[in-house]
Amino acid sequence: MKALLVMDMINEYIYGKKPLINIKKRNKLISNIKRVIDLAHKKRIHIIYVNSAFRKNDPILKVIGHRQQAIEGKAGTKIIEQLKPKKDNFILKKRGYDGFWKSNLNKLLKKLKIKEVYLVGQQTDCCIRETGVTAAHLGYKVYIIEDCCNTNRELGQKSTIRFMRTCVGKVIKAKDINF
Repeated sequence: MKALLVMDMINEYIYGKKPLINIKKRNKLISNIKRVIDLAHKKRIHIIYVNSAFRKNDPILKVIGHRQQAIEGKAGTKIIEQLKPKKDNFILKKRGYDGFWKSNLNKLLKKLKIKEVYLVGQQTDCCIRETGVTAAHLGYKVYIIEDCCNTNRELGQKSTIRFMRTCVGKVIKAKDINF
């Protein structure tokens, strides 16, 4: 069984005052992810949205340090309208960079008998990387859909894709997905 993990495509990170995605690349990223989500629905692949929803005392906020962000219960933590989940999709809240951190993601994947995870969303060099590494450590086959991931740091994008390809899983393009 396979699952598509849609990481942090939330209002604050995409459309907020200080978006975490390059505005010039935003529409293409959203369009690419939408196509993959539509394909996953068509092929009956489980779709799991994994979103930052931090609490004011979460340790990650000390690491981030420069601003409070993605605080649980605020409008900014809602999934962007273009990628709005359907009834049968899953939505999990994570409390750190890693999608497995305090989110029950592993428990859900085991319940659904998932063996392969496909990662899309943002930040490639942060949340995508951390989630992919943990997934690999837990024994999942990991696919990073390169043209469906982005970050606001160009060097971070390139180096993370190289790292993921060599140390974590397969890096593919959306057109090459074989759900």
